[in-house]
Amino acid sequence: MRQLKEAHLSVLYKSSYTVPVGAKSLDHARIAHSLNWFDGGTASASTTDSAYFADAPLNTLTYEFWKPTATASTWEYDHGSSVECDYCCIAAHTLGSNSATIKMQYYSGGWLDLTDSEALLDDSPVFAIFTPTTAQRWRVNITSATTIPKIGVVKFGTALQMQQPIFGGHAPVDLSRQTILRANYSETGENLGRSKQRTFLKTSFEWEHLTAAWTHANWPTVQLAIEDEPFWVAWRPSTYTEAGVGFCQTETVPIPLNMGISDKMSVSLDVRARGYE
Repeated sequence: MRQLKEAHLSVLYKSSYTVPVGAKSLDHARIAHSLNWFDGGTASASTTDSAYFADAPLNTLTYEFWKPTATASTWEYDHGSSVECDYCCIAAHTLGSNSATIKMQYYSGGWLDLTDSEALLDDSPVFAIFTPTTAQRWRVNITSATTIPKIGVVKFGTALQMQQPIFGGHAPVDLSRQTILRANYSETGENLGRSKQRTFLKTSFEWEHLTAAWTHANWPTVQLAIEDEPFWVAWRPSTYTEAGVGFCQTETVPIPLNMGISDKMSVSLDVRARGYE
């Protein structure tokens, strides 16, 4: 499974990682949203460029950034008390285009690794998955980069694991590029060039055969969270080349439907994700 990373890298974890007992396999989507990530803590960094902010990654605004002053650097989140965590998500960054190598860590008398050191291949959102770990302090460790990168959003928390996997009929978010173009022509039809107004990613996730009990226990929290904040979806974390990770928003609240099969429900999540070059 590790060799697939050469084509696309959005999901990080240790080569020794095994799915915990009782958890869903990595064929099942993971969702990181505002009601399962940590909030209320403080941020600090090894260094911060004077034009940027160490606490910028605490919010979900993709136009504010932390930028260090060295290619080897760290950004830390201190929750203020011990909490259990199994993911770190990053969005709005230049880690790939700046050829950065990163890993996630937690503090327990010293800094310990949660993921292997990985050289990112592009600036797509990152979803790091690790064994549930309890700590107060967490950090992103940038061990090297060709030029100094910047990071806009970082969240640690405990991910929602979807009850059922999906595969057929889904357009992977990293392949679902939507570009709005405006062409210019002369009065006689000559091509005068065109402009690119905006680019984004757009796709839909559809889950079926969810039990009513699971849906009632988990989906109302998703609905409330995505009304207020963007969220990350890792569709099939075990399949890097096809899955990708989306930092998403939705314009409609996803409403589960009864399938007409005893105790089973379905839900569709239509998303618009942040594009990247």
